[in-house]
Parts: sequence; structure tokens; C-alpha cells
Amino acid sequence: MFGDVELSNLIDMAGVYRMANGWQVVIRAEWVDPTPQQPHGIDYALIFQDGSGDRLFGYDNSHAFDGANEDDCWDHEHRAGRTGQRFRYGFVSASKLISDFFDKLGTHCAAHGVSSEFIVDDDHA
Repeated sequence: MFGDVELSNLIDMAGVYRMANGWQVVIRAEWVDPTPQQPHGIDYALIFQDGSGDRLFGYDNSHAFDGANEDDCWDHEHRAGRTGQRFRYGFVSASKLISDFFDKLGTHCAAHGVSSEFIVDDDHA
């Protein structure tokens, strides 16, 4: 589990990525001991925030989703416009998680008529 290159890549992506429109992406990821709730051996959150720092949507496995059984994996998403609700997410791989997140980000920005361009700085060249 700890040798998984995709999971390592997700951990390496951890940080804050600012966007030209004032919004940002926050990625948090760290190794944990595998459990039934976090069987991949990683604790993660990919969060898309507006200019005020409020979550627009995100994916994480830090806590259970709504209606989860005690032994369910905690992978879930927080959907745009559904504040306080958590929906099961079918984690397949770290690369699929990243792809799903950034696909949704692009769609969200396009629907709101804002740029999805990121600011390139010394930390994110």
C-alpha cells in the first residue's frame, strides 16, 4: 500500500493552488494505517473553495458519508449546492480521484462563466 505510486503522487500534490479568479484548490493527503474506513492507507481531501474560502465542492475520506455503515469506506464527495450533505464516492485510484475532481472543477467554472486558470508561482510551476 505504501509503495503505491499514484497515492504517493497525491501526497506530493498536497498544498494550496490559487486560481486567477480568486478561488483556490486545497489538497491535503497523508499516509495512515489502513482501516476498513480508509483501506487505501491514505487520508485525503480535495477541496474547491471560493474567494471567501467556502467549500464549493470536494472529495475526502476524513469522515463517513451520510448513511454509511460502520464498516463502509469513508470515500465521499461534497457536492456543489448541497451544503452539509455527503455522498458515497467509489474510489478506484488516486489518478481517477484527481481526474474526477479537476473535471468537475472545469465544468463548475464553465457553468459559472469564470476562468479555471491557475496562478503559477514558485511553489507550483
